Amino acid sequence: MNDLFLTVLAGLQIGAIYAMLALGLTLIFGTLGVVNFAHGALYVIAIYAAVQVAINVDFTVALIVVPLFLFVVGVVFERGVIRFFYDRPHTDQILVTFGLAIVVEEVAKWLFGANNIPFPRPDWGDGVIIFYGPGAVIPPVPVFQEAPQLWLPFIDGFVTFDYWRIILIGVTIVAVSVLFYLLQFTRFGLIVRAGMRDSDMVQFLGINIARRFAMVVGLGAAIAGVAGLFGGPILGVTPDQGMKLLVPSFLVVVIGGMGSLAGAVLAAVIIGLSLAFTADNPDIQAVIIYLIAVVVLLFRPRGLLGRKGVFE
Repeated sequence: MNDLFLTVLAGLQIGAIYAMLALGLTLIFGTLGVVNFAHGALYVIAIYAAVQVAINVDFTVALIVVPLFLFVVGVVFERGVIRFFYDRPHTDQILVTFGLAIVVEEVAKWLFGANNIPFPRPDWGDGVIIFYGPGAVIPPVPVFQEAPQLWLPFIDGFVTFDYWRIILIGVTIVAVSVLFYLLQFTRFGLIVRAGMRDSDMVQFLGINIARRFAMVVGLGAAIAGVAGLFGGPILGVTPDQGMKLLVPSFLVVVIGGMGSLAGAVLAAVIIGLSLAFTADNPDIQAVIIYLIAVVVLLFRPRGLLGRKGVFE
């Protein structure tokens, strides 16, 4: 039971990073109909911005500055590039955004080099968290006595897990909840959803829908910024990190259903758990995401929670 519990936590942590990146991808596609292959580049910008602010100023400052900076980058990206491709074929969108991703990667190599840059965690996120069960005896050593502790009835003895990874899971839950609330229960979300159905009608009502669409892209970029802040210390800071995460994140979107936020979260959890449970077999782990995609799309071409007719 202890091993099962730790494997599930590891899977949720993997899925958390994919979920935040996939949310930005599917948010932009569901709102604007744009397949944004530059989303991995936004993650790269986020991790380098985060590590520079965290090292030279403070990680707490980075928590505020980096998402805001990525929001601005996203708005500029939408106004300067994406808005010209709304009515173009998806192949054109993929080519231009993928090209931008390559440019960002090469610029990062030129500025910071190709090697990994250390990303120190803040003091409040370091160490482990202890999960203990009935009758557990935790050794009286400082590293255990000072660590956060949580009682769970099904744990035999006690187990430890990286505290930062637990924080990452919690941040993802908060980010997903805030995004769902914003889109479903606010005036901004109402206008955006109306614009998705008929942008011309919304424009005729005197609402600047183009400004809202730019904010949506900025919001997706800000989520990538949050993913970089909390994923950077785990995955590392290298120029090719965005490309490594892009394909799995896009598959999360496809498996969950293009344009479905709930589907992206569900698919991210499934893929994260699949990768965690196949960690002992690298050969299977290397292809498990693609196997899941094949099985899902064979029986449900629109994805798990995709809308009818979207990429079907």
